[in-house]
Amino acid sequence: MTLEKRRDTGHAEDWLLDLARRRRLSPTQRQIVQRMLGMFPDVAFLSTVEIADRAGVSQPTVTRLATALGFAGFPEFRTALRGMVLSGQTGEARARPALDQEIANLTALERVLGSPSMETAVRLLAATSPLGVIGLRASAALADYFGYFARRALPSVPVHTDASSVDDFLLQLTRQGASAALFFAMPRYPAGLVAALGTARELGLATVVITDSPLAPFAADALLVAPVGTGPVFDSHAAAVVLAISLLDAVAATDPARTQERLEAHEALVARWAF
Repeated sequence: MTLEKRRDTGHAEDWLLDLARRRRLSPTQRQIVQRMLGMFPDVAFLSTVEIADRAGVSQPTVTRLATALGFAGFPEFRTALRGMVLSGQTGEARARPALDQEIANLTALERVLGSPSMETAVRLLAATSPLGVIGLRASAALADYFGYFARRALPSVPVHTDASSVDDFLLQLTRQGASAALFFAMPRYPAGLVAALGTARELGLATVVITDSPLAPFAADALLVAPVGTGPVFDSHAAAVVLAISLLDAVAATDPARTQERLEAHEALVARWAF
């Protein structure tokens, strides 16, 4: 169903997240909640069949989720969800659902940037050298993006995007004196990346993870959430890019003199390649 009004769905998303956090959900049920968060506000008006199709699960699985969240059935859950969405009405709708979702995703970053998790992430990454960056499959481009700019401000930023040798990469980081590493973990979460997080902990590395949901099936010393846009055929990582560059900016600001010196040295070389 297409909404006739544009809604501010932040409070409704928080409500659903709070429900999920207070219940013992299976990995599949967490996956459904995660996908539902990317369907706001329309999710409040979808049937179990439509939600199941978008989440890639069966219709009975969606029905069981409503029960797991504490409702008698899906109709009761949808009524409560619909009430939360409708109570956030803010103005006229626009025929730009994908863009509207990105705007909501970027707005959600305001809470992340000022959070204790962000403070922890900056402290951990500012204290480590080298600063290893890991991203596999869909997350590889994000890792390369962060690494490209981070090398302008920080002395050593190796990037790794190959699942077959990520354990070796982490081992080398620890041998070179690293105390933390940055991981990008966008859906679908590669098994190799989840395993690498475990390996990092075994090696004594603190882990900072940029991912799409607080319900992601792994732990980290600092978990930074950047929701993905799920409207287009392929997920949009616009919020993750903004979060990554904001994180880098905060890390660079912990040593402004070093950052200025390195940026000036880089600018001296720009004339060789800039058109």
